[in-house]
Amino acid sequence: MDRRHLAYFIAVVEAGSISEAARRMHLSQPSVSQAIKELERELRTPLIERGRTLTLTPAGRALVGPARRTLRAFDGVRAAVEQVDRLTTGVLDLAVGPALGVDPAVPLITRFSARYPGVRLRVHDAAPDEDGLDRLRRGEAELLLHTHAAAYPKYRSVRLPLSESFAVFPPGTGPLPDGRLGLAELVGRPVLMGLAQQAGLRAWFAAELADRELPPLSVVVETAHRDAIIPLVLAGVGATLLPESEARAAERLGAIVRPLDFTVPRACYLLHRGDPLSPAAQAFFDLAQSGLEHGRPPSGGGVAGKRDSAGGGTGDSKGRGDGDGGRDDQSGDERDDQSGDSSE
Repeated sequence: MDRRHLAYFIAVVEAGSISEAARRMHLSQPSVSQAIKELERELRTPLIERGRTLTLTPAGRALVGPARRTLRAFDGVRAAVEQVDRLTTGVLDLAVGPALGVDPAVPLITRFSARYPGVRLRVHDAAPDEDGLDRLRRGEAELLLHTHAAAYPKYRSVRLPLSESFAVFPPGTGPLPDGRLGLAELVGRPVLMGLAQQAGLRAWFAAELADRELPPLSVVVETAHRDAIIPLVLAGVGATLLPESEARAAERLGAIVRPLDFTVPRACYLLHRGDPLSPAAQAFFDLAQSGLEHGRPPSGGGVAGKRDSAGGGTGDSKGRGDGDGGRDDQSGDERDDQSGDSSE
């Protein structure tokens, strides 16, 4: 078995057929088919059920993740030799959970691409709950931006700061104070909320409003399509809360934006398996951590004098959030061993 066998196997998996894989790799179909047969003989088990459609056997499905990681390790060896002090080529697979595609993903990707223009970034979606870790488990991504910390002993995570959230209102909304808005200013107004953040935010708002003896929010739209939120605000459907970069973009389109006098709980972690990272992934991880040295968001954003909601799981205007970025204390091998490692 050599790298070629695994590369052809993954190409067939991704293409969905041997003929399509051969076309994409500019090879003859018999050569690809022969490589797959050689791999099956080496492993002493069928990997593909041949028929009108390509179907992986249980052994084939089990091979996909390890094969991807092995190919990435080969690439890491080559990159380590070729690049030495700087990354000049390579590919980095990054998975991003819902509500994190703009903040902090955009500033992180922008900084990384500016520093390593030769590295190609492939950004994948990740599920909003712990199923998002499947991207790492299957080897489809090396790094994951997610709202959940590492759940298993063989994963590592670091908490990243996030920028301040702002209230964003439809054009012509009024009257609104010029300064920071309190929770009371949102009560009685129609509100839009993303489904990825709905459960946690609604529970937090309910508790905060109850503490202040205020009625609940009037949520008129809950959407899984985050790119629809700003157009809905501009169309006058309702107000919403957005990270600073998105809020300012909406403001340029005519929305009314106000800072908040409370901190919205938001959390973000950068995760990876405990395996050694490729040079590109290590560079991205180091770049993300560099923003933690002075407790600033990765984008260097935020409003002076306003406490950042970095990694806030439970932060609010009463100061219950820790607000600090840093390595997750519960990730790594020191996590309760009794939980097991279902990632393998």
